[in-house]
This record gives sequence, C-alpha cells and structure tokens, in this order.
Amino acid sequence: MDERWAERWSRRGRLAASADRPSRTPPEGIISFVYGDPDEPSLPLNEMAQAAEFLAEHERRDALGYQNPIRGDELNGALAEKLARDQGIEARPEQILITAGSSSGLGTICDALIDPGDTVLLDAPAWMGATMIFRLAGAEMIGIPIDEHGIDPDRVAAVLDRLEREGRRPKFLYTLPTFQNPAGVELSVERREALARLADERGLLIVEDDAYYELRFRGEYPPTIYSLAKPGNVLYCGTLSKTIAAGLRLGYIVGPELVVAALSRARVDSLRNSFSAALADWYLRTGKYSAHLDELRRIYQQKCDHMLRALEREMPDGVSWTKPNGGFFIWLTLPEGVSAPAILPECREIGVDFIPGPAFYADGSGERHLRLSYSAVTPEEIDKGIALLAQVVRRAMAGVAAARG
Repeated sequence: MDERWAERWSRRGRLAASADRPSRTPPEGIISFVYGDPDEPSLPLNEMAQAAEFLAEHERRDALGYQNPIRGDELNGALAEKLARDQGIEARPEQILITAGSSSGLGTICDALIDPGDTVLLDAPAWMGATMIFRLAGAEMIGIPIDEHGIDPDRVAAVLDRLEREGRRPKFLYTLPTFQNPAGVELSVERREALARLADERGLLIVEDDAYYELRFRGEYPPTIYSLAKPGNVLYCGTLSKTIAAGLRLGYIVGPELVVAALSRARVDSLRNSFSAALADWYLRTGKYSAHLDELRRIYQQKCDHMLRALEREMPDGVSWTKPNGGFFIWLTLPEGVSAPAILPECREIGVDFIPGPAFYADGSGERHLRLSYSAVTPEEIDKGIALLAQVVRRAMAGVAAARG
C-alpha cells in the first residue's frame, strides 16, 4: 500500500510520527502540564442534561437530523447576539459558519486558500495545531517573533515589503492575539489597530484566532482586529470548546456572507453536528453561558496565580516566564545553555511533563522555551509539578556551569 498513499496523506503520517505528543490521559504518577484542556470539574454536565431534556420536551427532532451550517437561526443567531454583546463584532447569522471545533475551521480555511508552496505568516511561537495544519497543506511558513505585547506590526510590514520585492504575496497572516497560545501574552490595542491598518492598506488577509478572548480574568477587554478592519479583511475564528465543553466540537468562522457560504460549500461535510449545536444554542439563550464564564474566570485566575506563585518560589535565578491576564498558558524561558527538549526525558522520568518550545516554531527553534498549561491541573499538582521541574532545571544549570569551567 505504501506507493498508493496520497502525498498529503503520507505527509500527515510523517508529521504525526515526528510529533512527540503524550496522551491526554497521562500515565499514573505523571503530572501533566501538556494540554490546554478545560477544568474537568467545571464542565456543565447537569446543564447539558437539562438542555437535552428541553429538546425532548419540545420534540426537537430537527436536532437529530441534518442541518445546514448557515441557516440564519438557532445557534447562528445566538452566536450573533453573543458576538455583538461580548466581542463588539456585528455579524448577521449568515456570516457565521459553524465548524467542528476551531481546528476544523482553520483546516477549512487552508483547504480553500492554500496550495502547496503558498506562503503563510504567523506568530513565532504559534499554536502547534496551526503549524501542523499549515505543514499538511504544504505551505511555507514565515514566523514573526512576538514579545510581551504580541506580534509586532512593523515586523509584519517588513516581511510584506521583502516578499513584495521577491514577487510574492502571503495568503494570510495567522495570529492569536488574546492570551496567545503558547506564550499567554496579548496584543496591545495599538498593535491591533496597526494590524487592522495593514490589512486595509496592504490587502493582507488576517485570520484572527480568538479561542481565549472570553477567558480574561484581569484587565480590560480590547477590540478585536475584526471589528477594527474593513469588512472582508479579517476572518474571525472562535470556539465553544474552551468555554462550554470540548466534547461538543463546536467552533465558528465569522466573515463576509459570500466568503462564509463559499467555505461551507468547499467542505467535504457541508453539514454540522446538529445535536451539539442545539445544546449550545439552549445554553447561550438561557443565560447559563454568561454565568458559567464568570465561574471559569474565577477558576482559571486561581490556577494561574497559584502557578505563578509556585514558579516564583521554586525556580532558580535566570529562569523567566510570562504573567498572563487570562487563558490557559504560561511560557517559560530557560537560561542560556539549558535546553527544554534535553531536560524533558528526565522530567518525565521523575513525574512531570510539558511541551518544549520547538513544537511551536515553524523552523524548529525555541529550545530554551517550554509551555506550561495550568487549566486542567489541581493546585496540589501545580505545587508538586513545578517543584520537580525546578529540580531538573537546577541540575541542568549546574551542568552548564560546570562545562564552562
């Protein structure tokens, strides 16, 4: 069969084989800071049961049938109301495409826009799911370094100038502006405005992935890039996985009606999970969603602050980390000479796991960095896991110092 596999399928297999990704259910005795999974005790099991009862009582058999993803009612309408209220995005239901999670939405955009050899600009570091999708599509990725204020529009403009001199034009810029995955930083308002101007003036399409926008527990909500740019220059990607339940597999794309309709037709499966959509629609319209968000913000602030205190207490001088105002992640930077991939085996051996930095860079750089997720672990696991990680870091630093004499 080897010679019969499609090149794209073979590329997927090679990428999967090269990715060192632990199971979402860690082995016994392992404290995992790997995945950005929601806090399990907070998942709204009882409310989802109430939603299912509501559908049964009202004989909503349509929720068990085929549904077009752009009907202009039900979940699309509820999302339109939520986006206007919470994110300052004015969009009609017909401008919203329901997807099977945010990764499916990004995959649909890539299927529609990217040919092998096309250029994509993206954060550096960037969400590893996005880099995997872009590699699978055969895109050339150009990473734009981020800092504590997110991606720098001046650097984006410089890359656009270079590509223009080379006779090339990127298909789009992919960025995660709010509580960036993996770094946890957020794009400043000034930079959001500058990126919107770049989109408007240079014809740069921006794919704005805002998976964590609503999970802010400190500071003011900034405007979305979508709301700042002219219509059609930004595609906005959101998800309900982080705020309701990942198992519902519901995300969405917001854009011009004609673009959304074209993306819908371009998919192999142009329908949606109608039952999950009906559950989410009930949850949004009853007001339970807003109350649940308040609880999630409280939970994640407590976990984030607990991890920050543990890092301050345990880590040796020379180690630094971001201090997010929301989301799921903290980005750790190790001292010069200490490699995150190099210390990972010892960390796993003594019972703590994380994702090293190279997984988030298109060029495989970032060895001094690692991502820590606090969303799915308990305070006790945070304390123990950070203490174990700090022990390994100290030993690695001592080894570097000894080697230097």
